[in-house]
Amino acid sequence: MMKKKKIGVLSAVMAAAMLLTACGNQEYLKDITASDYVTLGNYMGIEAQAQEPVVEDGMVDMYLEYYILASYTTTEEVTGRAVQEGDVVNIDFTGYQDGVAFDGGTGEGYDLTIGSGQFIDGFEEGLIGANVGDKLSLDLTFPDPYENNPDLAGAPVVFEVTVNSISEQKKPELTDEFVQSLGIPDCSNEQELRDYIYNSFYESAVQTYDNTIEQSIQDTVMSGCTFKEPPKEMVERIRQSIEDSMTAQAQSQNMTLTQYVQTYYGLDEEAYETQLDKDALESTQLYIMYQAIADVEGLNPTEEEIQEEIDYRVEAYGYESEDAFRESTDLEVLREYLMRQKVVAFLKENGSITTLKAEEE
Repeated sequence: MMKKKKIGVLSAVMAAAMLLTACGNQEYLKDITASDYVTLGNYMGIEAQAQEPVVEDGMVDMYLEYYILASYTTTEEVTGRAVQEGDVVNIDFTGYQDGVAFDGGTGEGYDLTIGSGQFIDGFEEGLIGANVGDKLSLDLTFPDPYENNPDLAGAPVVFEVTVNSISEQKKPELTDEFVQSLGIPDCSNEQELRDYIYNSFYESAVQTYDNTIEQSIQDTVMSGCTFKEPPKEMVERIRQSIEDSMTAQAQSQNMTLTQYVQTYYGLDEEAYETQLDKDALESTQLYIMYQAIADVEGLNPTEEEIQEEIDYRVEAYGYESEDAFRESTDLEVLREYLMRQKVVAFLKENGSITTLKAEEE
């Protein structure tokens, strides 16, 4: 069961949403004087703390085992030996309670991995040592309680099982040839692959650390500000950007927007619209606050900085040309994004940041 994230819609999508191409009659930060809409409180020396970025022991091995090697593991049918732990056994089975087949206890051509714990205690163990074609009677008892079917809780049953085939899983070895076949840049052997995985986990941990610090500082600075109602057109622009980003994410999961927000956020349509309005207002206030700080501290991006970002994105994202990038991107939104990055960096540099060691959690 997927755990629903107890976070606002904004925190999940704002970074992507604010870079989408905008359209229509809109109002940008350049069109207003930010200080008309916010009275800044203190923003220097803000305290924030976060867990130091670490990669837990075993994470690299786990990823190798369950994501890389498992993806390339094959099953090959074997003959001439009995079932062993770890085999994949194809079976037909019928479960009987007091001589009567019970609902949910029948299967044909079912592939069962011995040791996976898919069936009740004794079932998989009872197949070890069996050969292809064997017919077995397994006298077992359902656990008590048994949530899947309370009527069977603690009940003695008999499973009649036929072994159709036995296969074994062939997991690839981490040879240089296998590592190179993965096509990961600069990974030609096992150690380089392990380093690549470790660095990926570490970069993710650093991003989490940075986001935690930024969120903490942001919340503290905003709580000390007094806001006036922002321009409606600006709120609507940001609201539409958030919704466009959410829609794109839903489509990437082959879901409707309604299905997506219900699955990942636990929101029905009405609650989603309410949350969207709230997030759009808060995001507008946030950007106005950042703009007011940028105006005071001289942190607005220069044309050279904007051009550097454009050059980077053209190359990093494979645009055919700078013109193609400019046609697909709202450059004023890009400027606002860069402004925010500069202000966040300034607040961190002038903040009181505490990095917690693992034992300090």
